[in-house]
This record gives sequence, structure tokens and C-alpha cells, in this order.
Amino acid sequence: MKIGFKKALTIFKYLTILFTIVYWIGIIIDDCVFIEKYWSERWVEFIRGWFVWFSIYFFAFSIYYWITATIIVLIYFKLIHRTKTNVGYIK
Repeated sequence: MKIGFKKALTIFKYLTILFTIVYWIGIIIDDCVFIEKYWSERWVEFIRGWFVWFSIYFFAFSIYYWITATIIVLIYFKLIHRTKTNVGYIK
């Protein structure tokens, strides 16, 4: 199972990088009108708000990812891998 969780961690790292890039590009595109109008007056509020929403979305993404990854790893190593070794497959 250790191998499965190492692979899940590697995938999580890459998805985290992708999630971060897509979020920050998307939020700038989404709030472009507000940036043009109010950036000089309220730039601290924009950055703080974006970071709060990023934290919330990242926390939710992490929870969903690790719940799914744990279920998949446990199913594979407790059911599928066990039946393959019991049938006589060579590792």
C-alpha cells in the first residue's frame, strides 16, 4: 500500500501545481473589470479575498482528492491485488 500512496502523493503534487496556475489565471480573468476600475484603491482587499477563496477551494480539493485516492488504493490493495496473488499470478 505504501507504493500506492507514494504514487497518489506524486499525482497530488502535480495536480496542486496545475490547480494553482489555473485558479490564479482564472481569477484574474474573471475579475478583470474590477481590477481595471478599483485596483488602485482596493488592491489589498482583492489579494486578500483571492487568497481566502484559494485557500477554501484548495482545502476542498485536497479533501476530495485524498478521500478518493485512499478509497482507490484500499480497493486495489485489499481486493484486486489480493485476488491476483491468490489466483497464482506472478508479480
